[in-house]
Amino acid sequence: MSNAVFSPAWGSTTSVANAITATAAVALPKNCNAVILTNTSATARTHVVLTRYESEGGTLPTGTAPTTSSGLPILPNQQVAVYVGIGPSVIRTIATAADGNIIITPANVS
Repeated sequence: MSNAVFSPAWGSTTSVANAITATAAVALPKNCNAVILTNTSATARTHVVLTRYESEGGTLPTGTAPTTSSGLPILPNQQVAVYVGIGPSVIRTIATAADGNIIITPANVS
């Protein structure tokens, strides 16, 4: 059994303040196949939705807006790694309280 190698996309980490309304879309680098999501809040659960899109030209799509009952939940003070595949995509978030941040770190896992 081999171990996966985690390679962050240096300089591409984004911190988004947890908010009780859906945040704007955050673009992931198209050459990354994974993302690490870290919720820094001690109390708020954050929900994340990834939207893939085909066109690389023009304006960034808004992506799908998450709700506090949809999307991938990231519990308080937790971190998860998600394989997203290579290609253009955006992430949007929402939280159960305006507390802490969600840190989005694009990466490659091989």
